[in-house]
This record gives sequence, structure tokens and C-alpha cells, in this order.
Amino acid sequence: MATTAPPPLQVHLPPAKQVELNSREDILFLHPGYDSRNILLSLPRVDGATSTSTYGVHHRTALLACQIIARNAFANSFLALDKAGQQRVQEPLDGILTNAEYYFFVQGSVLYPIVPSFRDWEFPHGRIPDWWPAITPTSVSSEDCAVTNAGYAVDEAHLVPKEEQDWYIDNSMKRYGLDPPDIDNKANILPLRKDIHYVFDTRGFVVVPKICTTDPSLQPSPQYVTHIISRNAAELWPTHHNTLVRSLHAESRAYLFARFAWAILFRVKPFIIEGLERYVIRISRAEAGGIEYKAKSYTGTELRDTYGGGGSKSATPLNAKKRKSLQGSAANDEASFTESSRDSDSDMMDTDSLWDVMSDQRGNGGNRIQESSEETAPDTKVCLAPDIEADLREALRKGMAQQQETVLED
Repeated sequence: MATTAPPPLQVHLPPAKQVELNSREDILFLHPGYDSRNILLSLPRVDGATSTSTYGVHHRTALLACQIIARNAFANSFLALDKAGQQRVQEPLDGILTNAEYYFFVQGSVLYPIVPSFRDWEFPHGRIPDWWPAITPTSVSSEDCAVTNAGYAVDEAHLVPKEEQDWYIDNSMKRYGLDPPDIDNKANILPLRKDIHYVFDTRGFVVVPKICTTDPSLQPSPQYVTHIISRNAAELWPTHHNTLVRSLHAESRAYLFARFAWAILFRVKPFIIEGLERYVIRISRAEAGGIEYKAKSYTGTELRDTYGGGGSKSATPLNAKKRKSLQGSAANDEASFTESSRDSDSDMMDTDSLWDVMSDQRGNGGNRIQESSEETAPDTKVCLAPDIEADLREALRKGMAQQQETVLED
């Protein structure tokens, strides 16, 4: 007896990539103290203007980014449409900027100095703008992803990245932390799904406050939301842009502000290394251990030599400590790699990357790790202690020899 064929299985195609953001030209923010090559910052058009069909960028977010670059010029700065500063921007601070370019002014000085890197930036203790609000604790699980609400594959992402331990100490950030107030304290942690964590650590988006509401019947209020700052994160737009960020710790306000600065100051690197003389503020360490921030003009060559290395960390001075030799036993070495995979904060290295490191060492004598993204190309070279490197090479050689013997026996 013939049987009826079952209906064909219906499957779902993967969602189409959202690449519309890549078709829009960034908005440029210019330094009025320079006649040429004066692009201080660029930001993608991610916010829709309510009155038109065009896209732009949230005014207050863009202004804050420029203010941080100009050494926290929160009270005496503005955006203008012209280089003379006569046509000030009239758009409300919570409105959308849609012009192709704007000039950023600091009152009292056209040639104001800028901060060339995050490690040269001084945290504004007691001066965070009032509109950057305190965080209201919620009943949302602190273990679920703060952006996607996923309960699986969730990392503990650092707001001030672990690689910025020196900056954390220099700027006394422990005053905002919980006991113990080190860089791993809970106020400096944000739970993120692994893919979102990766984009966060490659500076694809930041977390900023905007006046908004999730319910039209409720009064709008300042809420922390995601804001995409790189077209490399185009596939996250619009799904994960202006998304309410949950699971924020009540004491995370200062760390969120530092994270915003960390992401923004990296985008100043092209302006710094273009080859022209720039007036910048750099951190200076006295022999007695004190810290000062000094403004000085540097030649293009000096700036390229100092800040021109490849990778995401190259927006920091090259004479800063950038590599750590992995000391101790092979077991400790393995633990270091495991920790890097679990909570990378810019390195994003997993066990496959360890194999890549070993393969590269065999193939060309280098010590590099695969780049995690085109934009940041993290400068995450791993330098092993000579004895550990020799042990790894020997273990690899023996493993390959045993595998070859097994094949021959079969």
C-alpha cells in the first residue's frame, strides 16, 4: 500500500546582512587650529533624524567625544558650522547632527591641545558631566548579556580593559570600585554574549546615556543605551544600536565614562600620526614617581615614532609597557592563555589562537597572533620566556613525531 510522502521540511535562511550603514559617509569633526589635514574625529551616521529621512549622530554624544579629546573641555566648548566659529550649531543637545562636517571649538584658544591616547588622558574626578546619570539598580539578572539578554555564551567584559591596568592605577580608579577595588571588581564588569563582547572590545560600540523610553506611555528619561561608533560594526545596526543596556552595576558610572573615552581616543590616532606638527597633552612621570600632564608641540616624526605602531594598542605611547613575558611553569603558561580566552578585553585569543602562535613560530620565527579585526589589528604579540618556548617547541615536536608513528603503524 502506497504511503503519502511527508510534506517537505521548511527551513529558515540566515538573516540578510545589514550593511546599509557602510553606504553612508561619516560625519567629520574638524580642529579649527589647522588649515589642512584637520579631521580630529569621524563618526558614522547611525541616528535617524526625526524631521527628515537622513541619518546623523546624536549631538550630545559627538560633543562629549570632542570634549574628551580636548582634555575634558566640558564647560567651555561648542560645535560650529564654520572655521571662524561664528555659526554655532543650533541643534538641541539631544537632537541629531546631519551636516557633513563640524568644527569643534574650545573657548579661549583656537589651537587647543588634544589628548593623543587613552594613557595620556586624565580621568575627570568630580567633573563627569551631570547628564551622565547615576545608575539605578534593576532586578534584571546580572549573569545575562546586558545587550541581547542571552543567558548562554556570556563573558564578563571589563569596562576599563585589563590591559589598561597602569592607567587604572595612575588615575586612582579604585575609588569607584567594590572590595577589593582592583580592575576586576564587579563595578568594572559588564556581562556580554561572546560576539557582542568581541565587538565591544574592538571599539565597535560604546554605552552612553540618551533621553529615551521603552514605553510611549512613560515620560522619557536618561537611559544607558548602545551607540555604534564604527562602520566595522555595521552588521549590528540597527538591531543593536540604541539598545537599552541592562545588568549595569549601580557603581559603574565612572567606569562607563572611562570606557567611552577609551574607545573614542583610539579614533584620534589618524590625526596624530599624519605627519604634521601637533599640539598635544602627554603624561609625564617624574623620577620621584609623580605624574604631570604637559602640553607641548611635537613634530610629525616624533608623533609617528611614539604612536605609530600597528594595532589597537598603538594609540598608546610605544614606550609604555606593551608586552608581558610569561614566566613560570608550563601549567601557569596554559592558565594565562585560558584566562585570555575567557576574558580577553581586546586580545580575543582562544585555544585555536594558541595553535596559530605555535604554527607561526615554526613557520617564520615570528611571535604574532592573528588580528581580531581589520580596524583594530590588535598588537598582541606574545613573548615567551626562552625556557618555556623551548619546552613548547619540544612538546610540539614530540607530538608530531608520535602522530607520524601512529600513521605508519596503521
